[in-house]
Amino acid sequence: GSRDICKKLGLKAGAALLRLEMVRLADRTPICVATTWMSADRFEGADRVYARFRSITKTLAHFDVRDYRRKSTQITAAISDATDASQLALPFGGPVLIVDSTDVDVDGVPLLSTHARFSAERVAFLVENNS
Repeated sequence: GSRDICKKLGLKAGAALLRLEMVRLADRTPICVATTWMSADRFEGADRVYARFRSITKTLAHFDVRDYRRKSTQITAAISDATDASQLALPFGGPVLIVDSTDVDVDGVPLLSTHARFSAERVAFLVENNS
């Protein structure tokens, strides 16, 4: 797998990765396309589990991960490429918000890394710190 993704997941460079591609809708309108990577060794068959449940939380629970949290989130802006524009029903080059995140289990062990692209015209983010 990619060196950057393996590093985020605490894996050796070149480790086998499982990639999930998803489109999220609100009122039948696409608002997000996301790519999620997981360790292929730890989560063998997670692609089939996700296809059945359509939920990352339920997919992780299938592998006995009962609780997890967001370790990091980076939000940036970009223009859409042709594939994302098509999937998000945007004009080519339309604005997107990029959310790169890593989730960890209760012991801080990385579980997944996600690269999500949101239609900037259809979403707003509120970031709060309640600590």
